[in-house]
Amino acid sequence: MNGDLDQAARKVGYFYAPDPGSKPISTIGGNIATNAGGMASLKYGTTRENVLGLKVVLADGRLLELGGATFKNNASYDLTDLFIGSEGTLGVVVEATVRLRPIPFGDTVTGLATFADVHALTHAVQVLQASGVNPSMLEVLNRVSIEALDEYEGIDLGGRGEQALLIFQLDVAVAGALDLVDDLLRKAGAQTIDVTSDPARTATIIKIRQDIFAAGAQYGRLIVEDIAVPLGQLAIVADRAEAIAAKHGQRLLLLGHAGDGNLHPDIILESKDGALPAETQAYIDELLPFVISVGGTVSAEHGIGTIKKKWVPQQLSPAVQTLQQQIKAVFDPTGILNPGRKF
Repeated sequence: MNGDLDQAARKVGYFYAPDPGSKPISTIGGNIATNAGGMASLKYGTTRENVLGLKVVLADGRLLELGGATFKNNASYDLTDLFIGSEGTLGVVVEATVRLRPIPFGDTVTGLATFADVHALTHAVQVLQASGVNPSMLEVLNRVSIEALDEYEGIDLGGRGEQALLIFQLDVAVAGALDLVDDLLRKAGAQTIDVTSDPARTATIIKIRQDIFAAGAQYGRLIVEDIAVPLGQLAIVADRAEAIAAKHGQRLLLLGHAGDGNLHPDIILESKDGALPAETQAYIDELLPFVISVGGTVSAEHGIGTIKKKWVPQQLSPAVQTLQQQIKAVFDPTGILNPGRKF
């Protein structure tokens, strides 16, 4: 488990950087299969930037040893990266050598800031990213997310009608950084700012973000979307996601890793079973083409799976799709590894 590895590393002064919201229950193998990101990917990269080597079993039973234990390795084509995010279509990962980082020296500062709407929040994110303070976390939650967390956790994040919540962290708060963040957030429209360096309070704030999917699922079934867009398009896409959801009568749980442009515009369905409602499908069918049109991607860290396959041809050129099929044929000529996935 991702969380188990991280906890073990911290006992000896290191940490494992990739931290998806499902950290306590997600496996390293699963993280590799989808190139999982998480809250700290803003500063430390996704799974791809934290895997040095792999052992992979191919469809014909051969065992490949890729990469190694060095940070730099240019002896071959980068086949390690090729397997990361391949969703099990090229081989079965049986061992991974990952990068552990020393726990940063200095104070860690974590905070909450509220905004009048998600548009204002995403603008503030762009300002912070351009400031040079190098935050390690910039997470967005919309009003529906705030309400769900309040009910699930028994807390009061949105008691004053807060419409958007930013969770931010500086894992190395150098002198003057916090004052700069406070000033930039207020100038960008922050209504309230609550900052702490207390480890217990910090853990509570991080847990709030980790629990958001469980909080949404208390109402029924979550249709989880996963997109990424250029940072300059973040506010526009967030606005469009909310507008499309309202147009089709969908309850939108909008959250994500705003600092690197990765949003999860999820839909809450009251019924836990049954086919996808027509209105929900209409929401997806309108949102994803817009994401592609602004230079975004239909999958940032959750993989393609089956629902999104129809959008891959819109994002990838025919030449790229053909090359993917040819690569697949080299590693799995009979098509037995996770057939029907990726393309």
